[in-house]
Amino acid sequence: MNSKSTYYFAAAIILLALPAANMTLWIVTATDNNDNFEQTLDNYLAYFPEWLQNPKLLTLINILMLALAGGLFYKSMAAPKLRIAGIVLGIISILLLMWNVFSLL
Repeated sequence: MNSKSTYYFAAAIILLALPAANMTLWIVTATDNNDNFEQTLDNYLAYFPEWLQNPKLLTLINILMLALAGGLFYKSMAAPKLRIAGIVLGIISILLLMWNVFSLL
């Protein structure tokens, strides 16, 4: 197996996991309470450092990480053993990327 492809795949997994965890945090925060949107947003942003408490910035960071993950999954498909996993996870990355872009509109 090509070692470069393995490194690309590992980096892409990390770049996919971080936005997925962030989106999961938002979903859990939004469904845990019956507050209005502003209070839910404040509760969600309280998990981040003060300099990162900007929802548009967080979404842009997610978009960047998901785009990089998609590209790295594509590059990792050079290794035959990683081809199927790269395709599936690449598609998941692109779907989450589109979801984030749509939510930014």
